[in-house]
Amino acid sequence: MPSICLNTASAVTGLSRRTLQRYIQERRLMAIRDGDDGKTRVELSALLTLTGTRLTEPERTLALAADQGDPGAQYEFGVWLLERARPPQARDWFQQAARAGHADAMCWLGRDLVLGEGGTRDEAAGSAWLGRAAARGSALAQALTAELGSPSGLQARAREDLGALEQLLDAAERRVLLEALQATAG
Repeated sequence: MPSICLNTASAVTGLSRRTLQRYIQERRLMAIRDGDDGKTRVELSALLTLTGTRLTEPERTLALAADQGDPGAQYEFGVWLLERARPPQARDWFQQAARAGHADAMCWLGRDLVLGEGGTRDEAAGSAWLGRAAARGSALAQALTAELGSPSGLQARAREDLGALEQLLDAAERRVLLEALQATAG
């Protein structure tokens, strides 16, 4: 049976690691020691049953691949978490994928750090991640970097107006998406 580490279990269910550890102590959930990493793991099916969490088969596959360290899956899992309004956990997964060299994850991590949606705001680190993603050819990162350096972006940054900054970045994302859709349609 497939198993996942507690960090992934926390992300899948929305429960804290502490709660999951309490479930293990109470023997409501069995801990598994897999592999050489020494991480506490739990059986995915048992976790889902216990918590009443429902995942589609593609979501299960995604969670397992992310847990196993696949950078593309870690990025997609971060997006999945954003769709569920869990930016702090999404940031963790973007960070893992970004450190492994995934350009899209670098872009989303950079955006998150610039705006501080998933935790502490760190504009310098966010700009650095966006720069790395842009250097790897990410059209979105290039557009976000350009927007941050535009007069409107510089003004919003100087005022620390995160609402205005978010609007500028969102508009840049829409432009990049529209251009990509137009390129594939024509």
